[in-house]
Amino acid sequence: MSGKKDDDDSEKGREHAHPARRQTDLGQVVVAVVTFAALLLVLKDFINPLLVAIAGAILLWPVREQPLARSVLISGGFLTFAWLLYTLGAVLVPFVVAYILAYMLSPVCDWATDRFKISRSIPAIVITFVAIGIVVLLFVLVVPQVASELENLATRLFGQMGAIQEYMDSSSILDRLESAGLIDRDAFVSGLSSVLQDQASALANSVPDTIQSLLKSISGLLQIITVAAIMPVLIYYTLKDYTKVRNRIIELFPTVRGDRDYLVKAGSVVGNYLRGQLMISAIATFNVSVALLIFNVPFALLIGLLGGLLNMIPNIGIVITNVIGVIIAIVFGDPWLVKAIIVVVVLGLESVLEQSVLTPRIQSNQVGLHPLLIIMSLFVFGSLMGIVGLLIAVPATAILTTAYVGFKDELTLDIGSGGDRPGPFSRFRDRLKR
Repeated sequence: MSGKKDDDDSEKGREHAHPARRQTDLGQVVVAVVTFAALLLVLKDFINPLLVAIAGAILLWPVREQPLARSVLISGGFLTFAWLLYTLGAVLVPFVVAYILAYMLSPVCDWATDRFKISRSIPAIVITFVAIGIVVLLFVLVVPQVASELENLATRLFGQMGAIQEYMDSSSILDRLESAGLIDRDAFVSGLSSVLQDQASALANSVPDTIQSLLKSISGLLQIITVAAIMPVLIYYTLKDYTKVRNRIIELFPTVRGDRDYLVKAGSVVGNYLRGQLMISAIATFNVSVALLIFNVPFALLIGLLGGLLNMIPNIGIVITNVIGVIIAIVFGDPWLVKAIIVVVVLGLESVLEQSVLTPRIQSNQVGLHPLLIIMSLFVFGSLMGIVGLLIAVPATAILTTAYVGFKDELTLDIGSGGDRPGPFSRFRDRLKR
């Protein structure tokens, strides 16, 4: 009996001592964090975020079982990872591009491997050479034509600006507005001329300045050459060992409910969307360019290329393409009304073709987002990340929606007090039910 009583007393003693020990550990964590912050202040001219993260992890690792320490470690790791992505973004771009291409071409490689019962390395190297050949062919055939049309567009824009200025100088509309006391004619013409000249100079100097600065930067030129030379190697090895590379990347992410299925689902959504959307954009570029060339619409290739690129932005892209295409037709078309109508009809028919044939057949696995949610995501991501945000808005929103649907039970906020006692809002809730 006495032995059992001693065990109960010791157990009670540990229970009483446990809160005190937790308070002591918490105090140690707070002191360590304060000391660490003071040390950072002293060494601020020497350290960088990576050193801070390593030192913080070493400092908090012994007390990692404490909730506060775990929170600091997780948040610090997330911030460090974001900083590394931001700092090494230019270095990681070739690897990201190679992975995306391997991700999109992997089904073709899998089909060839299963169909012909051969090693994966053989279709991988064939697909790599074909992909690189297509890119080189586009640069040889399309890029010079696009550059020529851009140069022609800039030249004709300068001419139109001069014509606008001459029209303003000779028009009687400004005299009538001045006689009515609405404007000062000389000040208006002077201001308009200054604005047109500034915009023309900026447009004329922007492209050459960019090219000259790029050519003057030897390191940047060498980096471009290096990336262009190594891209086939990156694509081949990533495509050849795609499954291994994908699994290693997935292992970098934390588990949820003991697995990483959410990454597989998110990857499936993004992959289906990108593959289908890129194919639809390529078809749209070809159809619009050829149709406008047949009707001799000025800058047909530019309008078609713009339509294909903006096709990656659902709903809003087709509107922007119509506005820009109609403006080009009005300014440079002859007769302008006929050319503008042709642009609207061609883009409208292409939109009908996409909605009725291409999207249902190519995008067999839709992302399942409401149009209002898509438009809102475009505005939000575009405001936060610019043109890149517009391009990733739909897949990113699909990923976030998938994650929320899968784990919304864990995100439920229970405001009741628990147990059998009524919560602080139970009486109000009961009244609403009655």
